[in-house]
Amino acid sequence: MSSHQRGYVHQTLRRDTASAHHALDHHPLMQRLTSSELTCEQYAESLAAMYRPHAWLEQRVHQSRHHFETRLHLSPRLELLEADLLELGWPVPAVSPTPAEPSDGRASWWGRVYVLEGSRQGSAVIARCIQSSLFDTVPCRFFSEARISGEYDTLLAILEHELEAHEALEQAVASARAAFAAYRAELEAFDSMKGDVEMR
Repeated sequence: MSSHQRGYVHQTLRRDTASAHHALDHHPLMQRLTSSELTCEQYAESLAAMYRPHAWLEQRVHQSRHHFETRLHLSPRLELLEADLLELGWPVPAVSPTPAEPSDGRASWWGRVYVLEGSRQGSAVIARCIQSSLFDTVPCRFFSEARISGEYDTLLAILEHELEAHEALEQAVASARAAFAAYRAELEAFDSMKGDVEMR
């Protein structure tokens, strides 16, 4: 890849997943986390809604054979989310293990890594908004302790190499879009289930 193309993979991933990413970020359960009118109850509810989709995405990334083969160091965050929920007095949702996918390609796995690790980038902003609205009255480990460092730049450099082939990049984009969509679908399911309970 020539120097003028450096960053092409990241630019393509950002551009081609932008609508799916936007749809997730603007789901009401996510969007209200940055609202100045956020309440403690709403905050806890949003964390509970995020638990299952985050757990499944983290499982599919961390438990994949590709994670072990690449020897990439990825820090799990699910325990931080669980700790926040427990301190808030909310039950931790049950999560069934994701089925193994031996035929899952490496490029598709990189697409999920992009979504999972990219989610750390906005966490500091969300943490500041939560702390501005609720001060120190709530735990905020999941967002405030999301490490943002040169490690993400290293990951992006790896993606430039791993997804250099057009077909690989297409597979990664499709996988990333699917990951965003699956996360949003779980939020919708949580919202729907909550609405059913309230109507009874």
